[in-house]
Amino acid sequence: MKRLSILLMVIIFVTACSQEETQEETEERMTPVKVETVKKDDFVVERKIVGRAASPDSSPVLAKTPGDLVTLNVGKGDRVEKGETLAVVSPSGTAEEQVELQQLAVRQAEKQLENAMISKDQAQLGVENAKDQVEIAKKASQSEASQTAQAVSAAEKQYEQAQNIADETKKLADEGTIPDALYQQAQNRAEQAHAQYQQLKSQQPQSSSAVAQAEAQVDQANQQLEQARVAVEQAELQVEQANVQLSQVQDQASNEAVTAPTSGEISTLNAKEGDFVSNQQPFATVVSLNPMTITASVTAEQLSLFEKGEELQVDLSALEEKVTSTIDYVSSVPDETGLYPVEATVDNGEEKIKPGMMASFLLPENVVEDTLIIPTDSLVEQNDETYVYQVTDSKAVRVDVSVVETQTDFTAISADLSTDAQVITTGQLTLSDGDQVTIMKEDSDEAR
Repeated sequence: MKRLSILLMVIIFVTACSQEETQEETEERMTPVKVETVKKDDFVVERKIVGRAASPDSSPVLAKTPGDLVTLNVGKGDRVEKGETLAVVSPSGTAEEQVELQQLAVRQAEKQLENAMISKDQAQLGVENAKDQVEIAKKASQSEASQTAQAVSAAEKQYEQAQNIADETKKLADEGTIPDALYQQAQNRAEQAHAQYQQLKSQQPQSSSAVAQAEAQVDQANQQLEQARVAVEQAELQVEQANVQLSQVQDQASNEAVTAPTSGEISTLNAKEGDFVSNQQPFATVVSLNPMTITASVTAEQLSLFEKGEELQVDLSALEEKVTSTIDYVSSVPDETGLYPVEATVDNGEEKIKPGMMASFLLPENVVEDTLIIPTDSLVEQNDETYVYQVTDSKAVRVDVSVVETQTDFTAISADLSTDAQVITTGQLTLSDGDQVTIMKEDSDEAR
């Protein structure tokens, strides 16, 4: 009886264990999966043209005056703003010598100006003296003209009187009253008076030439005055230029703050504190990071895909994101490689895009119209067969498909699937047709 009880207990235990194992096997065959819905649409292929990101602006940093780098406020890779003080340069010893030389140049220019102003005053005085001489000559000319007129009038009267006497004498000689010799003497005196009258009448006053000479001297004095004025203006300009140059060398002689020519990142830095820097060779470079330029070289056949002002998506693989670019340059002339350069601008406010990063232009192109589209991850390829698993009543049902066109994320297919069918995208590689599945939630990955 005791043995029978023990045997019964063993049978009950084995049966219970068998039932638990069966239940566990049933639970293990429920495969958790993820799904997506089939859709029907035009299948668009994104043609990629590979390019690179580049900075549109690279600005050298130079000191205005050569000297020692006494302060350096930045390091390579630092972010700087336009106008920010990057370094301080103490000019070399020759700067003080330049200040002294320029101070001497200023004094010389001021002395030349002083001499020019003295010459101008003298020229002005010469003009006034020449005008005075003209007045004196005019007065003398007027006095001489009056005297000459009186002499001519007196000579004319003497001539008329002499001629009258000669005429009367001739009458008497013709009558025989007086000898003919007396008439000849009277006529000779009349002719002499007439000659003297003609001489005085044709004689030019000497003072008139003196007036002309005095007026010519006024013109000459005015020319000298104008030359003196020009000399003063030139001397004043020389003084001004000398003072400007003095101010410049004085600025150069003082410590110089070197500022950032643009906002961006310090891409090169070739000096440290204490080093000597020149005003010919930049000791640093600032690269502007916003906006960025995407450059690519395309073939003649691809050139028509780009149009200036057009917006295109750009894939930045290193950042795993896509951004919008604007085409701002499409070359019509090939470069030395025979390809055509294309440039586009993208916003880089957060400065995540770095120069040299790979960047691909995405050019959408319709390949298949009105077709079934599924995630590429849902495809299963085995023994030259391609199929997917559709979830039907919590079971994985195999559906053979024919691939029409494929891309990384989605594939266009031809298959016996409805547009609301759910195909398995995760977990399908371990399934067989008819296996039990449970769909995982997207947010928590828990089975439902």
